[in-house]
Amino acid sequence: MTEHLGEGELRAALLALGRRRTTRTELIIGGAGALILTGELVRATSDCDVLVSNPDMGQLQDDIRAISEQLGISSGWLNGSVQSYLEILPPDFRARLRSAFTSGSLRVAVLDRRDIIVMKLYAGRPRDLTDVTALKPTPDELQFARSEIPRLNAIDAARATRIAEFLDFHDSPTR
Repeated sequence: MTEHLGEGELRAALLALGRRRTTRTELIIGGAGALILTGELVRATSDCDVLVSNPDMGQLQDDIRAISEQLGISSGWLNGSVQSYLEILPPDFRARLRSAFTSGSLRVAVLDRRDIIVMKLYAGRPRDLTDVTALKPTPDELQFARSEIPRLNAIDAARATRIAEFLDFHDSPTR
């Protein structure tokens, strides 16, 4: 899939969604889309990951398709495919949400960098690890990710081990 949603395109698509929605709509966005919207990651993405949606994503599909056609972007530009990863987030992630913007009846919040770092480390794809490195996590952010390893170990021990190895490498004083 072509990665052509930079900050401007992503914001324009979400603003269009806000103009189309007539009832209160709330989205919590994670992944690269959240980092791109907040200007913390300078690259394009193929989609925007919605972790929580009210109303649910199914009720937004007509609007998502209409915006896709209007702006000439992928029909999957806004999707909930990462919702199955909610268990990866720390239980208190909502306390760290940041408001990204409001448009009409649309309210968009984004995950905190620390929570996104945990999710990207857990996913462990090359692009995710490149994103984490590009973010230049602070020592506090790296420690936060490290503190999540015991909880993540109960979900997937192999991934938790891989996260620990990544963090050990990036905490190394020779780096």
